[in-house]
Amino acid sequence: MRSSIVSRSAHIFCAGLLILPMLAPLAWAEPTQEELEAASRLAARATFGMSYEQIVAMAEQGLDEWLVEQLDMECTSFVDIEQEIRDMEEAGEYDEIRERFDINEGNSIWFVDHFDIAWTNAVLYGEDQLCQRVAWALSQIFVVSRKQIGTPPYQWTTYYDNLMRGAFGNFRELLKDVTYSAQMGIMLSHVNNSRPRPEKPRYPDENYARELMQLFSLGLFELNPDGTDKLDGNGATIPTYDSQDISELARVMTGFAFDGEKASFGNDQWQVETDAHLPMILFKWHHDKGRKVIVGGTEIPAGQEPEEDVEQALDAIFEHANTGPFIVRQLIQHLVTSNPTSDYVQRVAEVFADDGNGQRGNMKQVVRAILTDSEAQEPENPDTFGKLKDPLIRLISLDRMFPLKLEDPDEPFWPGGLHSYNFHNFSGVEQVPLQAPHVFNFYSPFYSPKGELSDSALVAPAFQLFDMQTTIAASNLLWSGQMFSGSHWTEWHLYYDDENGESYPVGRYVPDYGDYLELADSSEDLVERLNLVMCYGRMTDNARSLLELRIRRIDLDDYEDEDEGRHDRVAFAVWYITNLPEFNVET
Repeated sequence: MRSSIVSRSAHIFCAGLLILPMLAPLAWAEPTQEELEAASRLAARATFGMSYEQIVAMAEQGLDEWLVEQLDMECTSFVDIEQEIRDMEEAGEYDEIRERFDINEGNSIWFVDHFDIAWTNAVLYGEDQLCQRVAWALSQIFVVSRKQIGTPPYQWTTYYDNLMRGAFGNFRELLKDVTYSAQMGIMLSHVNNSRPRPEKPRYPDENYARELMQLFSLGLFELNPDGTDKLDGNGATIPTYDSQDISELARVMTGFAFDGEKASFGNDQWQVETDAHLPMILFKWHHDKGRKVIVGGTEIPAGQEPEEDVEQALDAIFEHANTGPFIVRQLIQHLVTSNPTSDYVQRVAEVFADDGNGQRGNMKQVVRAILTDSEAQEPENPDTFGKLKDPLIRLISLDRMFPLKLEDPDEPFWPGGLHSYNFHNFSGVEQVPLQAPHVFNFYSPFYSPKGELSDSALVAPAFQLFDMQTTIAASNLLWSGQMFSGSHWTEWHLYYDDENGESYPVGRYVPDYGDYLELADSSEDLVERLNLVMCYGRMTDNARSLLELRIRRIDLDDYEDEDEGRHDRVAFAVWYITNLPEFNVET
């Protein structure tokens, strides 16, 4: 039995965590327990959660084959989902709902943000789960925030589609998509960023130039190929760039403006609202045409077309030696472990540099390398291996492990099956898609809680969201959502207004525990199944014993309908496990 450093510091990592190899099973009808646990472990890293049936199917298919299938899968288009919603609205497909609730023609039926609907349905029901998880990680690196900026319709689904393409595309194309993105142009103010005019005096905005290097590619300090800091002769870190590099790159990023039928330099997004989802374009007159020398000494000659300047700058950043290790380390942190060894980082960074066919930045092969690396299967340092789950993944995973159903089967189903999370309920855990408080994300990849972790030079990024307030809020949210009818955090979130102007939700979703009711008669059988699905077999003997005892105290004889008692047994067991380190910490 090992006592993890992370456990002793943060009181959440678990002693004696079982490290299971991620090996593809041989082809047989019934996977072994070890194969099922390995599949459940991969599901925790590479998906937003899996039901028992999905875990069994993955184990039967083989983990390698599952990865191949996922990596070859076309990623969801959020814009397509939004268009589907718009088409249904325009076609009047909500008349059934209006009739069902006797909603007068003069009263409105209104909807949550289309991005929320698209994200909810893609994550909960999309088959491209690996692409979804990688895009979620990228959204926390290339941060734009709905909290910070207001935009017209289509903008958010358009931005997320950039991330979906980038998840399995090429990193160089992702850099370009983000640079030309109207949303990023607003977020980091390089839209309508004009050439320098010292006589005004007016100089280019440097926000995007700085964050493109600091957050999206290079990082603050020069790195070795294994992601460790390069040191000078005095043992000090070496800055990757300086203020002059920022100023020169800012000159490159001039001339950007919104595209569309009414495109004109200086327009805000509301003046081109119907086209505000389009990538930005460059206006020659407002672009700095002079010679520039950017990070790494790359010279951009005078007199080029604006697009040529931008392409040359992005090439230089993409080819920089820091980009591979800086980006892959963060992806490893999001998918596998907060403290990857330098060897792990270097192996993946080498794949970033060359995918085996001479291609740099092949994200599909980078993701494969992260998930199949020997360190991901058998950590060199088990005591410091693992990561705290994102609060959002903690919630979403339950809705995939125990798929949602309508609380009242007679309620009208939203046309197309589309519904949305009520993300207001997520405010207590401080994590909502594309609603980070600033460009530095919900938490820093370098965050280290004071104490034994920081003393040991270890980081635990997601712990920046983990305090007394968020812990209690999350536990209460999970308790009400699992135990009480109509209190689940997802909600239908399609509303209508009555004749008095009061707003009401049309319907609610609840977790479906039907497949577990037959196990609830035996506390041992129920806990064994939940341990596999929620913890990939890592619950301690003590935790199992305490839960089994507590389940038996929910006496089925106290219920007129024993299935209600069985439901309460399952719901309580699920909630209990959500508070265990074995569920909250992935290893």
